[in-house]
Amino acid sequence: MNTPGAPLELMLFESTAQGAKAVMPSGINRFIIDWEYIGKAERQAGFDTEIVPVGPFELSEVSRLPDALAWCRINRDGPQMPEEVELAVSSGARGIFLPMVTAPFEVERFLRAVDGRCQVGILVETSAALACVRSLAELPLDRVYFGLNDFAISRGGGSIFRAVLDGSVERAREAFDGRPFGFGGVTAVDGGTPVPCARLIEEMARLDCQFSFLRRSFRRDVLRVGVARLTDEVRAFWHKCQNRHASEIARDRHALELLLTGVCHAS
Repeated sequence: MNTPGAPLELMLFESTAQGAKAVMPSGINRFIIDWEYIGKAERQAGFDTEIVPVGPFELSEVSRLPDALAWCRINRDGPQMPEEVELAVSSGARGIFLPMVTAPFEVERFLRAVDGRCQVGILVETSAALACVRSLAELPLDRVYFGLNDFAISRGGGSIFRAVLDGSVERAREAFDGRPFGFGGVTAVDGGTPVPCARLIEEMARLDCQFSFLRRSFRRDVLRVGVARLTDEVRAFWHKCQNRHASEIARDRHALELLLTGVCHAS
């Protein structure tokens, strides 16, 4: 459970030490260096996603920054996975995310490869993973993220926010109760489309999330308001959401359902 007043941890996809250093004065010190590429272009063809995989050099550069916590997203389970784990660990990863999980045995292989040398996380972003989420929750994971984009693709398309509306995200969160959990993405409180960031932050607080990834629109919004103001406003709004009364939480969830119903029907 969230400690009252605990901040929402923001994780930024970043591939350069220069980019990481630029945002660290604002309190962002958790970075994801993205190595995922296998099957991604084919899987996400026609969807509004971003594919910019990098490698060990970038991970090493970011991981050497004082106070930076560098995580690496490797490729999904496959023959290359143990070698990628070794590269990530030797390059200074403080944690590794395994994406596109479909079954517990994949995560068990991953855990054996890591062998306790850094933290481990998975991305629940397939319908198969949600179907076995209770079994996945029995494994010793440090962090779990629900990926809306690929989850929508695995279900044949439609709005990525359908998983929030129909309870899929909440079902995963309940399975991983007590574990650091995140979903969606964060940008400026007054930004985000078609679902405003503020509405997603309200839902993150309701579901007792501990972290989230920064949305691609974060970089655009930083140009508009500045990174210090953006993160300060996110933290202030998060604190406000954590201190809502039960009636306010129910009101905000109802408003979100109405919004998402329109978004999902339009997609």
